[in-house]
Amino acid sequence: VLGRLVADAGGLGALRDPVTERPYRKVSVDCPDHAKDAVMAQVETELPGVFDDAEVDTEYGVRLSFPDASWTLVRPSGTEPYVRVYAESDDVDELVEAVSDVVAAAVEDAI
Repeated sequence: VLGRLVADAGGLGALRDPVTERPYRKVSVDCPDHAKDAVMAQVETELPGVFDDAEVDTEYGVRLSFPDASWTLVRPSGTEPYVRVYAESDDVDELVEAVSDVVAAAVEDAI
């Protein structure tokens, strides 16, 4: 059945062609364990103001979703002295830099 569906669609190439991948990054920002709560509270307050076109979700950290379906997630590491910045976007380096700057400033304020 699967073979027939693939053949009817024009083969695997025809199914794969419309699927594109966005660049993805994971960056670790140094943050002492004792400062993580304060850093995350500040990030939750400040980050949405930097990206006013984003939807905010705070269930697993601070996640911003953008109209073009790109996203970033900031969350503290549970095992290492870092706050992690994850992002997927066509301009991922620019997004990660802007988000990491907010996180780094929050770390500076907290220590």
